[in-house]
Amino acid sequence: MNNKKIPVLISVPHGGTVIPERFRDRLLLTAEDIVLDSDTWTQYVYDFEGKMESFEVMQAARIVVDANRDPTDRPPENSDGVVKTVTVNGKKVWDRDLTEDETDSLIHEYWEPFHRRLLEAVSRSEVKFAIDCHSMLDKGPARGKPEWEKRPAFCISNRGTAGGESGEEVVTAPPYLMRKLQILLEEVFADQPADGLPLVMINEPFRGGFITRSLGARSDIPWIQLEINRRLYLPKHAGIQPDEEDLSRMQLFRDRFYEVFTRLAAEDTMAPEDEKSIS
Repeated sequence: MNNKKIPVLISVPHGGTVIPERFRDRLLLTAEDIVLDSDTWTQYVYDFEGKMESFEVMQAARIVVDANRDPTDRPPENSDGVVKTVTVNGKKVWDRDLTEDETDSLIHEYWEPFHRRLLEAVSRSEVKFAIDCHSMLDKGPARGKPEWEKRPAFCISNRGTAGGESGEEVVTAPPYLMRKLQILLEEVFADQPADGLPLVMINEPFRGGFITRSLGARSDIPWIQLEINRRLYLPKHAGIQPDEEDLSRMQLFRDRFYEVFTRLAAEDTMAPEDEKSIS
């Protein structure tokens, strides 16, 4: 790899594990619970520090404050809002619920600075597009259905249709860019198991979260949400910290993502003029 930075913003909102000290004695979860309820180890899979024009990782654990939620989306109306009251597996998070003031303090301390850094990054002319990076469970709730379903190796999202076009709302990245990213992922990760599904799906099972929707509407560059299936890089029994073998395996994925983002940035300069707009 050379030392030239790629003109991309990489956002990793669910990779952090920090629990503010003032809340630690109220937490009912183990360190393993906290890691597994996050986008486990994505701070390693997507570690492009010094390789991208901008690289931002949310340090606070997702279970404490979720950077991919609207700050007004709170409990008790939503137990999976900007702060959580239960984990994905239904475990109670706190010995007593956070007060409104405590929730406000977490947003001010962690959520606001992270979003401010993202906005500052996309205002720079060197940044051509942004990728909000996540991981997903191998099986999860089907959209609009009671049962769970198997998920693809990768999901890329722009708030649009299965083809990346505008549907019910304005897309956050143009269809040509979604198609190019899909093709590049299929080429670079062609040896990965698909388990009967397309290797890469667009806007299925996810259409993009608060970050892509909010910042996509507030900036002039494309925003894409990227999800990698955890079965591709996590061992069968993931611990709190990856070991040397885990780190080596994730390095291989990171090198491939670097190739994908490098080629996408180069090909984006040749975008069709009639598809430059993301609206």
